[in-house]
Amino acid sequence: MSVQNPPDITQYRLEMIEKTLASISESLHQLTALEQKHLETREALGRAFDRIEDHDERVRKIETQMPTLNLVKGWVITSVIGIAGLVGLAIFKMIVK
Repeated sequence: MSVQNPPDITQYRLEMIEKTLASISESLHQLTALEQKHLETREALGRAFDRIEDHDERVRKIETQMPTLNLVKGWVITSVIGIAGLVGLAIFKMIVK
């Protein structure tokens, strides 16, 4: 291989280096933008998981209270039906007299 025009080859190589540096610079800008988006996403996920943990605690408290609430609800319904029955019986006796 013979080198015919060394200045042309040097100029070509310099142009290729400049293009490569421009490409590296563009890739670095894209990487920086992606890194920022990744950081924002990570922070958002952290906040979401904190909220989920708060909801888990609240749900656990409600789940532990549910059996008691169901028991009391049964007592209240039974009492209301019993009182309504007694009132109905009293009205029936007043009518029958």
